[in-house]
Amino acid sequence: MQRNDRSYKDLKQKQKSAIADKTYKMHLKFYLENQRMPDATEMNDICKSLFTAVQSLAPKTEYEEFYKIVEKREKSYEERILRDIQNGIIIETLMAKKHKKTPEEKAAVAKQKKQQRRARRKQETRDNLAKEEILQDDRFFVIAGYTSGGAPYGVTWEEMGLKPWEDLEENN
Repeated sequence: MQRNDRSYKDLKQKQKSAIADKTYKMHLKFYLENQRMPDATEMNDICKSLFTAVQSLAPKTEYEEFYKIVEKREKSYEERILRDIQNGIIIETLMAKKHKKTPEEKAAVAKQKKQQRRARRKQETRDNLAKEEILQDDRFFVIAGYTSGGAPYGVTWEEMGLKPWEDLEENN
C-alpha cells in the first residue's frame, strides 16, 4: 500500500534507519575501494541510486531534500568508517550477506520454542498444584476434601496437637 502524500519526514523511524544503513554501506564500500570519501559528483551518484528507494517509500520527497540529509550525515560517516576500518571491516565482510534461515531451520526453532513453552507451562501447573495441595483453615490443619453439602473434612488442629496456625517445628 503506497501513500502518495508521504515525504521523507513522514517515514517511520525504522524505515529512515534502513535508508541510513544503506547510505552508510554505500559510503563504506566507496571508501574501501578508493581509500577516500566521495567528492561532490560521486556523492551525487550515491544519492541518485539511493533516491529511487526513498522515492518508492515517500513519493513526495524532493531529491534536494534527500541530498541535504545525506550530506549532513557524511561527516559522521567518515569518523564511523575510520573506526570500522580500525576494527577490521573489509570489503568481503561488507558484501557477505546475512544468512537467511531455511524453512527447515525456522521449523526447528519453532518446534524448540513450542517444547520450551509446553515444558514451562507444565512446570507452572505442577507448581500451582503443589501450592494448592495443602489447604488449611482455622479449624482444620489439612482439609482433605469437601462433603456434597460443601462442608470441609480432614485433620483438625487438635488432632495434630497444635494451636491454629502454629508451626510443626515449634511444637517439637
